[in-house]
Amino acid sequence: MKIRLTINLAVLILVFLVVQSCKKTDPLDPCTGVNYTIEFTKTESVGGANNGTITISAPVGDTITYSLNNGAFQSSRFFANLAPGNFIITVKNQKGCTDTTQTTLLNYGTKYVLVRQIVNGYCGPCHLNNGMEGGKNFDTDANVVASKDRIKARAVDGIPSFMPQGGQLTTIDKQKITDWINAGGRTSD
Repeated sequence: MKIRLTINLAVLILVFLVVQSCKKTDPLDPCTGVNYTIEFTKTESVGGANNGTITISAPVGDTITYSLNNGAFQSSRFFANLAPGNFIITVKNQKGCTDTTQTTLLNYGTKYVLVRQIVNGYCGPCHLNNGMEGGKNFDTDANVVASKDRIKARAVDGIPSFMPQGGQLTTIDKQKITDWINAGGRTSD
């Protein structure tokens, strides 16, 4: 009888210790380890107007909400009528866990927007998506602006030959490039 009582007492002490170690007075943080890779696309504002957009492509789901610059959360992943400036994008799940990223909407000039459309439409894959044909890549606005003279020489003047390959730009598209360069050749022109 004495041995049985000792074993039962030992089992009770062990159960008590296990129960105590599982008891926490502080709840576990449901956001520990929650990190999101926030992916988005944007359109720059044009002419200083409130016409830029941000569209979040990841994360998505019925339980995810989105906010810009600490504003109200919304279920829509699309933000429109945005002025040029800096934006903090925040995503939140149903447990209240958040993650953020930042972006800037630039103030594109109306002439530059037209040139950027020409570049995006005619210069790939040779000069877009990391293409470096002839040592030129036009993935960034800075590269397009820095290459304005070469763009004009090749696409408008045909020196030493016309670009894009396979044919010349239309007279209207050539004029868009010329108008942009004559205005200063900046992203804000």
